Amino acid sequence: MRSKQMCEEGDAICVNGVTVTYGDVVALWQINLDVSHGDYIGIAGPNASGKTTLFKTILGLKNPVEGEVSIYGKPVGNLPKKTLNKIAYVPQAHQIDQFFPAKVKDVVLMGRYGINFLGSPLKKEDYEKMEEELKFVGMYEQKSRPIGHLSGGQQQKVLIARSLVREPEILLLDEPTSNLDFKITKEITELITKLHDERNLTVLTINHNLDLLREDIDRLIILNKRIIYDGPPHGEKVDEILYSTFF
Repeated sequence: MRSKQMCEEGDAICVNGVTVTYGDVVALWQINLDVSHGDYIGIAGPNASGKTTLFKTILGLKNPVEGEVSIYGKPVGNLPKKTLNKIAYVPQAHQIDQFFPAKVKDVVLMGRYGINFLGSPLKKEDYEKMEEELKFVGMYEQKSRPIGHLSGGQQQKVLIARSLVREPEILLLDEPTSNLDFKITKEITELITKLHDERNLTVLTINHNLDLLREDIDRLIILNKRIIYDGPPHGEKVDEILYSTFF
């Protein structure tokens, strides 16, 4: 179990004494979390334990009532665009309507709009980056198909590609394999590990599949409104804490 400590200069993410509420309901309580560049962290917890709220708070989408979050030493509420572009987020897997007309390549290119000047046209390098990331996730051959015609797992790979065209340093994935079958779940988990290993990304991923979650991560956080455990992903003590938290 990691001891509670103040974040160090140069940390990719620092969550310092954060409490978050929705009205009178406490979602997160006194969260202290330091994330170094290149960390590969898995986050586990029961439903309504605050996992998605933690991501929203890190992204600056939910303000804490106490404490603060900083990215590379700067408060998340005052991040310059250059720093904001270093963070990418992949939401929970949901089947996109089959009648949604956007093509795969257009969905991925949406990720480039955030790093270009508002209203500026896409450039050659934007299209090259789109193709590069579609090849990386194994979806290049599907680039001209409507995204709504793809399976849930294929759609999720496209959303991962969309996050990657931002050329991020920090990647947050919220249940990227929920409601997917085991084969595609395994593929996406291996893809995330490959991203971490080959690109040295800082990765935080939420996953209910505890066995897959713990295969490759360096650090496990068990969350239930507060941090119950923060440390190595394996061991008898970890198993006991997981069991008591979930059951």
